[in-house]
Amino acid sequence: MATLPPSEPRFAPLFEPLRLGPYTLSHRVVMAPLTRMRATVPGNAPNALNAQYYGQRATPGGLIIAEASQVLATGQGMPATPGIHSREQVEGWKGVVDAIHARADACSCSCGTWGASRTRRTSRAGRCRSRRRRSRRRATR
Repeated sequence: MATLPPSEPRFAPLFEPLRLGPYTLSHRVVMAPLTRMRATVPGNAPNALNAQYYGQRATPGGLIIAEASQVLATGQGMPATPGIHSREQVEGWKGVVDAIHARADACSCSCGTWGASRTRRTSRAGRCRSRRRRSRRRATR
């Protein structure tokens, strides 16, 4: 393995421009998607807190991949996560995008119908049904 001369920064490629599809980033630091659970309930629409959060983390020439957003009401896996399937939610996301673009950043939304909606059904007692079924199966073995 080749070694770099002491005068050269070791992580120089991190701060070099990167072409990513239609975007040219001025550096290679990208904010990965994180579930924040800060959407307005009921309705699961992004709000001013979401816009402030992403706006604070935007950097000129960077890329933010926003948190997972359900595309269907039945696709919600965690409480208070923003969706993108109603007008109210789309308007909320416009505020988030505006906050990011105010700092000259690119952004992308991570969308999907998450399997969590299938596996995290809760009973009236508030316990996960799938866990209860597994417990019963183990007890009968």
